[in-house]
Amino acid sequence: MTERNGRLFLGFLRGELSIPVLFEPFLSRRHAETLIWRRGPQLWDTPAHECATLVSLTERTGSDFVWLDLRGRSAEEKRALAEEAVRNRDRFPFLGFGFLGDCPEDVRIAEEAGDAAALWGKASSDKLPVIRMDGSPEDALARGDAGWVARENAEDALRRTGGRIRILGGLGTDRLSSPAPLYARVERIDAEWRGRWAVGSGGIVDDGEYLGLIAMLGAYARIREQAERELFLTKS
Repeated sequence: MTERNGRLFLGFLRGELSIPVLFEPFLSRRHAETLIWRRGPQLWDTPAHECATLVSLTERTGSDFVWLDLRGRSAEEKRALAEEAVRNRDRFPFLGFGFLGDCPEDVRIAEEAGDAAALWGKASSDKLPVIRMDGSPEDALARGDAGWVARENAEDALRRTGGRIRILGGLGTDRLSSPAPLYARVERIDAEWRGRWAVGSGGIVDDGEYLGLIAMLGAYARIREQAERELFLTKS
């Protein structure tokens, strides 16, 4: 079982730590409910229930962070999600809480209630590590962002930036369905770029590709648990 630790993901973003991490913030509700073995609108009908569901989801994915999407919500909904993030940070101090957003209001909320921000467009922060969700890795590097999300071809983005910025995702949602090649690819990228790449599809895994999602999470768990064992042996 992966030991979740938000400080590891933050250390990755800051270029301070080199343990494998996961960035898969766009799981559909169907996939999320399947992973936590519970279904129904009651899991999502209030900010408190949504945040609790996403916290539970980290137990199944091994993610160090809970990601809350502020886009397309009312100001009241955004404030309520921020309050739930603060409440759950106290309850689960080992987890990190991040916000996805695309406007100054979202940035303010992330800075007040979160540990990191994943942003689109001109939205930016000088208080939190920023994961750039659009544009190019070169653009993200030039503006001082901590990371950039690749939709596909993670290897190409890593080579283009030479490890000067963290690359997240990039396995491609259409390349998850063959477990053996996927495991080999994840292990190969991790071996070459550990500490500079976060495992992730880079997009939204289709509801019909549940086995591909499970294969990706399994590949991540393998390299993360191996790194945790190596770290334990180094300290002992």
